[in-house]
Amino acid sequence: MPPNGIRAVSKWLVKMDVRHFFESISEKQVYLVFRRLGYGALISFEMSRLCTRVRSSRYHQQTASLTVDREAPSLPYEGHVQGHLPQGAPTSPMLANLAVIELDKILERLARSLGWVYTRYADDIAFSTREISTRGRAIELATLTERELMRFGLTSNRQKTSVTPPGGRKILLGLLIDRDQPKLTRAFRNNIETHLYALSSPNIGPAAHRERRGFASVIGMRKHIVGLIAFAHQVNKEYARKLYNRFASVDWDR
Repeated sequence: MPPNGIRAVSKWLVKMDVRHFFESISEKQVYLVFRRLGYGALISFEMSRLCTRVRSSRYHQQTASLTVDREAPSLPYEGHVQGHLPQGAPTSPMLANLAVIELDKILERLARSLGWVYTRYADDIAFSTREISTRGRAIELATLTERELMRFGLTSNRQKTSVTPPGGRKILLGLLIDRDQPKLTRAFRNNIETHLYALSSPNIGPAAHRERRGFASVIGMRKHIVGLIAFAHQVNKEYARKLYNRFASVDWDR
């Protein structure tokens, strides 16, 4: 669910994190996503194999036991380690969202029944409200959410669960949301401006800055910074325009 449900100037904000989100979406769930989209059993099996991977870890030692519909051919799942969505793959975000679409509907109904707005972006879950509430009610909402997550094979990272009351500084997905319009944080602006200063400095330049920051290549660093500016552009176009101008003036051959 895209983060457009956040209410500006919310009084309360509950943030939660799903532990190992993509790795928790099994090959079986991906297969069923393709089946629901109307693909045949065999092609769904092949695509689920292409879009998942098997990695030896304590989270994925179970063997798959996939029940398919009557029209499906016999598939070699039984007795084999089941794959999962890899983090970073271009297909993983959409497939993960489709795999947990019923969970989104349940949490949205739960939030609405208690006077909150539900938002999820990948593994980041948030509940916000303009209504008068209490910390106890916020914790109750988080507890109910944990139960629903468990029903779908997901686990909440409790160390990252936070409750921000009225007057608290509310940051979600790297944005300040305690005002009428989302705003870039000072930390974000300092980071990207430091990049641009170093790239343009006659005493540093791209090559030295890449080494200092630990990027594998100048090209990779360049793409990373472009991504930061693109993010800023979604929030503050005028500020991003200045960043793009500074970025365009960098001599990348130094």
